Amino acid sequence: MTSKTRIYKIKRVNESIPKVELPAVLTIAGSDSSGGAGIEADLKTFSAFQVYGMTCIAALTAQNTTGVKSFIKTPQPFVKQILDSVLDDMLYGYPEGEAPLRVIKTGMLTSEAILEIKEHLPRLKQYGIKIVIDPVMISTSGAKLFDDEGMKLCVKDLMQQAFLITPNFPESETLYNLTSANGEKRRSIESLDDFVEYVIELQQQLQCENLLVKGGHIPFDSNLKPILDVEIANGESHVFDVLYESSTGNLSIFDSDYINTPDSHGTGCTLASAIAANLAKGRNLNEAIPISVDYIHRGMLSMGKKLGFGNGPLNHNVPPSRSTSHILESSGEEVREILAKSDSFLEYLINHPKVKDNWKKYTQHPFVKILAENKLPFDKFLYFLKQDYHYLINYAQLHALAASVAPTYQQTHAQATIIGEIVTELERHKAKLCKKFNIDYDRDMDLDIGLNPGKACLEYCNYLLDVGKRENFLGIKVALAPCLHGYHEAGKYGQEIRKQQPVGELGVLDQEQVDTYQSWLDDYTSDWYSNAHNEGKKALQSLADSTNLNTMRLEELVDIFNKVTLLEVNFWNEVLQLE
Repeated sequence: MTSKTRIYKIKRVNESIPKVELPAVLTIAGSDSSGGAGIEADLKTFSAFQVYGMTCIAALTAQNTTGVKSFIKTPQPFVKQILDSVLDDMLYGYPEGEAPLRVIKTGMLTSEAILEIKEHLPRLKQYGIKIVIDPVMISTSGAKLFDDEGMKLCVKDLMQQAFLITPNFPESETLYNLTSANGEKRRSIESLDDFVEYVIELQQQLQCENLLVKGGHIPFDSNLKPILDVEIANGESHVFDVLYESSTGNLSIFDSDYINTPDSHGTGCTLASAIAANLAKGRNLNEAIPISVDYIHRGMLSMGKKLGFGNGPLNHNVPPSRSTSHILESSGEEVREILAKSDSFLEYLINHPKVKDNWKKYTQHPFVKILAENKLPFDKFLYFLKQDYHYLINYAQLHALAASVAPTYQQTHAQATIIGEIVTELERHKAKLCKKFNIDYDRDMDLDIGLNPGKACLEYCNYLLDVGKRENFLGIKVALAPCLHGYHEAGKYGQEIRKQQPVGELGVLDQEQVDTYQSWLDDYTSDWYSNAHNEGKKALQSLADSTNLNTMRLEELVDIFNKVTLLEVNFWNEVLQLE
């Protein structure tokens, strides 16, 4: 090494970094050398939705945004090797429900690939793998990617086993003509009703489980009449993507604005991949489809500079929405009727069937009962105080994230005030531990393992920070609510037990420790804390009243509240399980 050599030491990654489980999706399709469609688009989409993507390349293409120049099929023996390798490692041999692979998505297929997929169909069905078929026939630039014989083979051998098929309108016409009795051509579509009936007929001919016909090639005007000349469609035109679910007979129509742009390369591949990714994460079709359509729209509208000289690609790097609640429009009337049955929004959350039993486990936790009976070993209480210090730091951070997304400056100011109060409480907490129990964080952090956040604390804090990064103001306030209101109820529960405690009964404690427990209970039943509980309840109610909620969003808020409630339960569980 010379005097100019520099050594840069990379810090060791904190072992507490959140762990994730990635469901896997296999795409069987052609490779697009331009990166906008095919395998490349699929993998980008899988990553955007945080699922693990695997590939079986059915063909290599030489193409760019102006068109497909040529393509070469992958030899059938090699397709077999690829499929066998992936499926043996990611599916076969796993216990039921534990295999990483959840969904297979197909795009551009060859006869060779179809024949090899067919060999695996019985075992794929046995493992409950969902197959999503995007019947890619013609590229955006007009190149034919699927020969008629290959398509007939796909219809005959694959489509009846598909969970979902996602043709665009021209592709659906080809499928209709291929599968109609006596070679009948499809009837003309002059209204939305005609379109719906057409989708149902096509599903019955294909015999797949679910069919989604995409309407981007057949926009409708404001009078719900199809626009025959797509080039004159504008932002006021509607796109109707029609889903028919054969098992239930349910029909869903997804209505969105038409985006008039030539830069739509890879939108079909990307939509099918997004749906497949969402299915792998456990979402149903009525969640997966609108989230995926929204992702396409975000990708198309966020391209600031065109790529290439032809039909440009969309932006696959745009963050997708995490739920339909921010996508689907709603009048809110149904939600208002639901909430009207409860005295307050907080009471609705607490008494929801998902939450009610867990709320009782939290607010009447054995930790509080044993503490009130003076039977909680004091070393366990000290561990709780040490962990609570870390939680309060996180609690302040989450209020800061709430301030950053607060709808009004008054709410931002309110959050800042709360943060100041938490910081004051942190300093008191730290001083009390040092003065009363000789616990010094700065001095003892490396010597006392309890001063470091434990597993329950880390899980709790990581979840709250995740909520803070992805949620709006209401979502964050709902995540903060169980701590504020639950401790008030737990304090009252403990005081009632305390009243029944025989005079002079110290349990396993000395008088100073008994007094510490009494002080802890007094804090959460004091006038100032009761006032904070009431003000928090009013603020949460005001937020709920001023937000246009739909039923899906309401369920999401319930799930957040319930998850935090369970994390509170786990926080105290860990204290009691301490050896």
